[in-house]
Amino acid sequence: MSRSLHEGSGRIYAAAQSWVDRGLRADDSLFTPGRTIWSSQWLWELRLRFLDQPDYSGDGFYGKLQRQLESSPPEVYQLMAEVLYLHFLFVHQGSMKRATKRNQINRVLGWSEERVTIPSHLDGALAPGLGGVGQGFFSFRPWQIGFLIEFAHRWKSEPSNAREA
Repeated sequence: MSRSLHEGSGRIYAAAQSWVDRGLRADDSLFTPGRTIWSSQWLWELRLRFLDQPDYSGDGFYGKLQRQLESSPPEVYQLMAEVLYLHFLFVHQGSMKRATKRNQINRVLGWSEERVTIPSHLDGALAPGLGGVGQGFFSFRPWQIGFLIEFAHRWKSEPSNAREA
């Protein structure tokens, strides 16, 4: 493993641990701690809008996503942006630059009536990344994002003692 992959890996692991602690163990937010974002309610709403209403048009991912999320509560836009953050977190900058990751997350945040930003410590974790990705990462994004949403939704439906085990 190259030195550049080791540099910054602590920030990546800390960001991932933050999601486990805030998003999975609680209903908290990565971007706005203390705000309920990763709750069953918002995961269900995101699931309904994204997974249960697929857009088969020829538009790009973000055009489809904007239509799917149209008129969502601010929490749903923020949850999708945080899901995208997780999706991009481990991707090495050789495959996707931090600025691109940030711009795509901010694009989704910008659709909401509430202004939310990526905290600087989480923004810093978007580079250098840990591993490269191929074309499939970009082509199959809806299914990868859907997996994260479905996983978190099912996780939240488990009893707390089962989640801790």
